[in-house]
Amino acid sequence: MAANVVQALAAVLTLLVITRALWYLLWRPYAVARWFEQQGIRGPPYKFLVGSLPDCQRMLVAGRVKDLDTSSHDCITTVQPFFRKWASLYGKTFLYWLGPTPALCTTDIEIVKKVLSDRTDMFQKDYLNPSLEAILGNGVIFANGDDWKRRRKFIHPAFSQEKIKSMSAITLECTQQMMEQWRTQMQESNMQQAEIDMRYDSDDIAMRVIARVMLGKNYREAWEVFMAGREQLKLAAYAFADPPVPGFRYLPTRRNRRTWQLDKLVRSKITEIIKARLASSVYGDDLLGQMLWLQRSGAGANAETLSTEEMVGECRTFFMAGYETSANLITWAMFLLASHPRWQEMVRDEVVQEFPAHKPPLGDGLGKLKLLNMLLWETLRLYGPISFLQRKTASDTILTHVKVPKGTMITIPLVMLHRDKEVWGPDADEFNPMRFQNGFARAAKHSHALLAFSYGPRVCVGQNFAMVEVQIVIATMLKSFSFSLSPTYVHKPSNFVTLTPKYGLPLIVRNLQLTR
Repeated sequence: MAANVVQALAAVLTLLVITRALWYLLWRPYAVARWFEQQGIRGPPYKFLVGSLPDCQRMLVAGRVKDLDTSSHDCITTVQPFFRKWASLYGKTFLYWLGPTPALCTTDIEIVKKVLSDRTDMFQKDYLNPSLEAILGNGVIFANGDDWKRRRKFIHPAFSQEKIKSMSAITLECTQQMMEQWRTQMQESNMQQAEIDMRYDSDDIAMRVIARVMLGKNYREAWEVFMAGREQLKLAAYAFADPPVPGFRYLPTRRNRRTWQLDKLVRSKITEIIKARLASSVYGDDLLGQMLWLQRSGAGANAETLSTEEMVGECRTFFMAGYETSANLITWAMFLLASHPRWQEMVRDEVVQEFPAHKPPLGDGLGKLKLLNMLLWETLRLYGPISFLQRKTASDTILTHVKVPKGTMITIPLVMLHRDKEVWGPDADEFNPMRFQNGFARAAKHSHALLAFSYGPRVCVGQNFAMVEVQIVIATMLKSFSFSLSPTYVHKPSNFVTLTPKYGLPLIVRNLQLTR
């Protein structure tokens, strides 16, 4: 009798699970598609379980067949060809599918503005790809609601003007160390020039800077974390092509096992660093020391502080997001300077005029480098590190005239929006830093059209930190060296979590101090 009851309950449970799965994977997507179609929003048809992902992958592969000309900045071809095709078929706002999850892709500036300026926590951050959490940590970047407010309030002092000034000297020193390596390479080959991989060297400079800013004199302790993080980035890029099967990331595949191993290593290493600081009671004046001091000084009742586990997450965010954004901006800015010798000379002349002879490019004078700043904004427009932004609706809502159900992903394809001719003018596909000559807000028809650092309350907290760092790096290098593209360079921007040159950035670097 009891066995019959158990079998009956098991049958009912199985039926409920199957019914729920069919509802989620089959009935709901078609119902949502009809719901949007009645409102004039269409898109590629939903495919059972996989959604639009196979089509995305197929178009990506096709788009990567041909290399781009170095004068072409049309990286939509190699990064988001599916968004371009669907936008041409269905308009500025269309529906596509991330597995069984509905996603609205839009370049409608009014919708974009409403999503990013929202302060009600309606449009939430969401990893979507769980592999990113293992890299960036559960830190301020992806926190939501009161948790995000608490974290941002806690870490905001880390990016004060005083901290940025102290970071400047570190950036200068790390850049000079890299330049000395170039000189050594030239001396050993008995030549006045050398070929370098600017992508690799940008990574090296940015990693050294963020490690020293984060850990001060003990920055070498972070090197193993960085090396593991770079491997995690590669694994996360491959994970975007995984089938959208619930629980797939828990399967013991070779890649998943390696991901778990790296995650454990990074967590344990950062935890060891934090515990060692706490045990010594000497927190230090670096970013970690400041966070630990705030944690201990605010440890009383009702204090807003972070647990050790949360601090591990913030450290991971600083380590990876802190260096990746800067490294990408340096890389692509140097690509554009090497591709446009006239602009390289103009920016160099400006730097030398403001910082003559042995005066290092530090302090308030950086704000006077107008041409360099224009170049960096144009670099962020054409080759920003993040190719899209995403938010997830916390409940049913209305976006301008569109009713959007709970759980819908809102995708903002930055590489398309930053090339929208209705926003940026007929030369939107071209390199033209002069569009920023009257300031950031007047470069396009909308004052907040450049979204490389996002916009609104969730704007990147490290924006000023990254911009000052990159200004110092490029200004310092241009004072002593000239750069041109190596004949071996292949122009193929790829979305490898962030936008990077697929085959690196080989440059010919010449020592100006020897040629003058």
